Amino acid sequence: MKKALPLLKFRCTGCGNCCRDPLLPVTDADLHRIVEHTGLPANELVKWIDRHGIDLAGEPESFVMLRAGRRVMVLRHSHGQCRFLGADNRCTIYEARPQGCRIFPFDPDFNRKGEMVRLRMIEATECPYEKDGKNSKIEIRALHRLTESELESYRLKVVDWNRVQRARLRRGQAAATTQEYLEYLGFAR
Repeated sequence: MKKALPLLKFRCTGCGNCCRDPLLPVTDADLHRIVEHTGLPANELVKWIDRHGIDLAGEPESFVMLRAGRRVMVLRHSHGQCRFLGADNRCTIYEARPQGCRIFPFDPDFNRKGEMVRLRMIEATECPYEKDGKNSKIEIRALHRLTESELESYRLKVVDWNRVQRARLRRGQAAATTQEYLEYLGFAR
């Protein structure tokens, strides 16, 4: 009989650290959920970070070619924390939160059969937790699949966008702006 992975007993203590320290790259699907939920315009929800402001080593397809340079779209912070972190350390847009928030702090690996072979914690911030929780391998696998699906769809859009921007640069034109990128993703002005 296989031994249960220790992190399956993870229980969040609600400290809110994960909503303060790490910058969270977002996809267009994340942004659409938040815009629909809050009614806020997309450009007020995101911030653009260069390669020096975020560690995405091994993920060059996450960087969008823009007039200001290569940037990653992250959820905007306000006063040193996610703007949607409430005074009680709870997410005020929980139903619409980004996919990265949904799977945090887990970084699972699955084999070809879909069996979990390793479960690590994402070490983006200090995460005090208890080991008296109960997490389902099935739920983590479903979250992981959805996260990967949304990321892959977004990465394909970024690749296509960057191809067009490189063509613009070859023609002597400037790369497009962040607003044009958001419009490309389906967000009206």
